Parts: sequence; structure tokens; C-alpha cells
Amino acid sequence: MQANQSGIKVFLSYLLYIFNLVINKQMRILVFTLFVALLSLSQGISQDVLYTTSGNKIQGKVSEINTKEIKYKDFNNLEGPTYVIAKTDVVLIQYSNGSTDVINSNPNTIAPKTEPTVSYVRPSDNTKPSEKGKPAEKKEFNLYYLNNNMLSINALALANGDVTLMYDRDFCKNHLSLSFLGGYSFNSRMGGLNLFIADSKDNAKKKYDAGFGINFMPRNTKRVQYFIGLFAKYMSYDYRNVVDIANNQKKYDNASAYQLAIMISNGWVFKVSPNFNFKLFGSIGAPVNSVELKPQYMGVPKVYLGYCFGYRF
Repeated sequence: MQANQSGIKVFLSYLLYIFNLVINKQMRILVFTLFVALLSLSQGISQDVLYTTSGNKIQGKVSEINTKEIKYKDFNNLEGPTYVIAKTDVVLIQYSNGSTDVINSNPNTIAPKTEPTVSYVRPSDNTKPSEKGKPAEKKEFNLYYLNNNMLSINALALANGDVTLMYDRDFCKNHLSLSFLGGYSFNSRMGGLNLFIADSKDNAKKKYDAGFGINFMPRNTKRVQYFIGLFAKYMSYDYRNVVDIANNQKKYDNASAYQLAIMISNGWVFKVSPNFNFKLFGSIGAPVNSVELKPQYMGVPKVYLGYCFGYRF
């Protein structure tokens, strides 16, 4: 039994070592990746987006809106031809300045029309006379679930001296989402949620965070959306390691360590507008530390909190 436990510990230590190497390599390009993401986001914001009743997005520059038509230019060819689309085929326009103009708040359908005729339920022998010829039920169009991507910043991390960005991607009709986290700390010491490490290691300072999570949302129609999921978070930090004590004088050496935690997350997404959301969540779970902490802190759970606000696209 002891041999099996020893083998498991060695295997887990090897996995953590490989994970640490990968994270360190990825961290070298973190700043560049965040810069490209922000650049792409700013480019997306500088254009007008037309949301059609078929569920498509048209990126362009609106030049004219009259009683029946909307005229626009292709964003990739602003000097090219002018395109025209009927107002009845457009749900809303999101302008480059962030404002939104709802063109058709009650569209007939969000599915592409295959025939110009009105769909209806074909009568059958089992159909009640009162239901024969009844029009097909209209599918609800929710403006707040048009965009499946959100890029946000954690305001609570800012208060701790960290710059932390989160990217969320919804799928499966907004019932599931993937979350990615990346952050860098400018604080000269550990924050409040890592006091156990600060008390165990001299001059402990967090370097960066990286995380990944998957969430489940039971409802996909409300403007306040609850979610629950799993979240894995990796934190790297530096500290001063005592290597020798002579004449009551400590001799230090620079050292690095990490903490890996698997947590359960609970939270809410508040859809203020189709393009501006904020997210409030808390996570708690079990940490794995690469170096030993003080005995009284062994087994203390890891906690991570977030108050994120960002742009949905």
C-alpha cells in the first residue's frame, strides 16, 4: 500500500512539473497575446454590426436608414459598393460608438425563410377542428443572447494589484460556457486571499495566474443568468528561502513556487445590455502547493472571488 501511494505521489509531482514548465513557457507570450486580443477587440468595436432575423451578423458601416431600407458599406471594403437590406430583415444595429438601435423588436422568425408563404400546421385526422390552419408558433428572439463571447476584467483583482482578464465562450444554446483566465500581479506582496502563503514564506510575491473552467447555466432566457461549474487555477509566486542560520542571522536565496487548485464555482452573469455584461462569482476548492506551508495551514481551502465587467461580442 505504501509503495502504491509513493508511486501516485511521484506521478502527480511529475504532472505538476510538466504543467509548471508549460505555464512558464506560455507566460512569456501572455503579454503579447493580451495585446493582440485587445487590438482585435478595438477593431471589432470600430465597426457597425447589423443583426439579422436569420441570426447572422453583418459587419459594415451604415450610411443611411430610411423608412424601408438600410444602406451600408462592407467594413472590409469601405470604398466599394453600397449594399441595401430591408428593415424587416434586421433586428438591431450596434454602432461603433457602443450605442444600439433596435430596428425590429418583434421579428416574425429568426430562421431563414425557405418559402415566401406563411408557415402553418397541416391539419391531420387527430387535429382538433379549432386547431386546423393554426399558424406555426413564433420563435422568441432574445436580444441579450445574440453574442456568445465576452472579454472582461476582474475589478476585485485590480484592488489587489493584479491585472486579470477573463474570456468566456458560450455554446450549446447558452447552457454551457468555457472560461479562460490570465493575470499578472504588480503587487509587491501577497494579497488577502493568499495570506497563508505570505505567513509561511518570507517576502512572498505572486507573479501570475492562469485558469480554465467549464460552467453550466440552467436557464438561457433571463437577463440574470446563474451558473455553476469547475474551475482550475494555477498561481506562480516568488519568495525568499532560508538556506542557513548563523549567529541568529538568516541567509536567504531566491526561490519560486506554485499553487494549483481545483475549485467549484458559483455565480451570476448580469446582462445589462446585449454588449455590456458583468459577472459576479466565488470559487472554493482544494489546493496543491509545490512547497510545504506551515502545519496549521495544511488543508485550508483555496478561495477565489471575481467581479468582472466586460464587452460581449
